[in-house]
Amino acid sequence: MHFGALDTRLLQLKGGPGGWAVEAYAVYAASGDGRHAQAMEMAKQELGRLRLHGKDSLIALSGESTAINLVPVETESHSRLEQLLQDTASRAVQDPEGICYRYLTMSGDESAVSRDEYMLLSIGSSELRRCQNAAEILGLRPCGIEMNAFPIARALSAVNAEQQDPWGFLHIGFNNSLFGIVHEDEIRFLKPMQLTGEALLTRLQETIAGFSDQSEEINAEDIFAPHEDNSTTFAPDSAGIATMHRNAVGHAVELLHSLRTESEGLAQELRACLRHFATRNRGAHMDRIHISGFGAALPEVESALANAIALPISLAKPFTALGISAPNEVLAEEHLWCAALGLAMRGYE
Repeated sequence: MHFGALDTRLLQLKGGPGGWAVEAYAVYAASGDGRHAQAMEMAKQELGRLRLHGKDSLIALSGESTAINLVPVETESHSRLEQLLQDTASRAVQDPEGICYRYLTMSGDESAVSRDEYMLLSIGSSELRRCQNAAEILGLRPCGIEMNAFPIARALSAVNAEQQDPWGFLHIGFNNSLFGIVHEDEIRFLKPMQLTGEALLTRLQETIAGFSDQSEEINAEDIFAPHEDNSTTFAPDSAGIATMHRNAVGHAVELLHSLRTESEGLAQELRACLRHFATRNRGAHMDRIHISGFGAALPEVESALANAIALPISLAKPFTALGISAPNEVLAEEHLWCAALGLAMRGYE
């Protein structure tokens, strides 16, 4: 189960590598700190329909729930590594129940750099508690909790199993985005990005509203629906997004122009990431970038990014690429199911 910022996605596979099929799936709209329990209470009402098998469960969190830091450590400071990482984690996350952190050594060409780098992931203990309690509502045993980047990479690694060169994934969530580089089935680079799906949606909505020949009127309330808790934040409404796509037909040039500032800013960030990665890996050549998340399928986003970055860009479609039998509702949103798919695949490792 993937506890995203706007919805929770539950997925179970059957079969095995090379012959997977979707056994059960569900999407529950829920947001805020109480989204975990809220989604599982809805799922509890559908247990008869879902027909889940087994008790073990794997959980992924949205990127906004986890702080990511790339921590450089000079050779002479290795004796203080744990203290340096703990201090960084304490600054990154404030939680009255405490914090948990894990770190990975970023592999690279040791002869090309004079220091080591560690990817530090920090999360509040209260978020972990909410995840565990939510799983127990369905009578499930949480067997693993990971940040969404890792199951996304796992699902797309299966797609790129024959790829020798490094490849990247850009996850454009509604209010949190991240870029990762995978090489030899390992995440070698991971960084939060500035551009979010919410920012893209707002820019596109403003542009489409100005088309003089549009057939359907579109207003902010058609695109954004308030959360059930009446908070000041908003979630995208699927019907409004569908209307946006219909109104966007025939306006590719205008939309690409409206996205130029956002795509160029993102391209600069990506180019800086690629330079950093190349420096540590003897100029390693990137093969392609897959895009996932809410913002990935907005009108002309894929084209705008492709124009701004000198690399092949493609919308993530792991179910199709791997030949996984899935309902049409899942296949229509493959880019939103990457994290849930990666979790389900991990159950077979």
